[in-house]
Amino acid sequence: MAQRSKKDHIVACALPLFLANGYKGTSIDLVVKESAVSKPTVYNHFPDKAALILAVMKQWAATHKPKIPAAKDLPVLDHLIDEQWLTRETVGLYALVIGEGRRFPQARKVFWEQFDQRWRQLFIMTFMRADPQVEMYIDQQLMNRLKQL
Repeated sequence: MAQRSKKDHIVACALPLFLANGYKGTSIDLVVKESAVSKPTVYNHFPDKAALILAVMKQWAATHKPKIPAAKDLPVLDHLIDEQWLTRETVGLYALVIGEGRRFPQARKVFWEQFDQRWRQLFIMTFMRADPQVEMYIDQQLMNRLKQL
């Protein structure tokens, strides 16, 4: 297996920090400490924190693409929501983007377009024929999970 690049390593270490501390609460110094690389190494790959969270969102969205099986009933929908879409990590990212997204507009856009919209479109295409209330149902599921944070 190929070794991860330092850039990928920094991104992987930054994600849990952003989830735990928010954007404002995650400093480059904290990322340096967590990733065990030097500050110049971080700045060599990411000119600022906005560029770092953009890389985090891009990498995360690329690895969390929707996969929905052919079954089209609500128990399958519930399972997909729980196991693939609204995981604990994903709900944390929704909270981060909703709460602080104005601080990182490019990364926020990546999250909405490459993750949220893709899931919603696929759910609607797959399940709307079976139940026209699916869009309202998935919004309700997201809100319920955000309230639990």
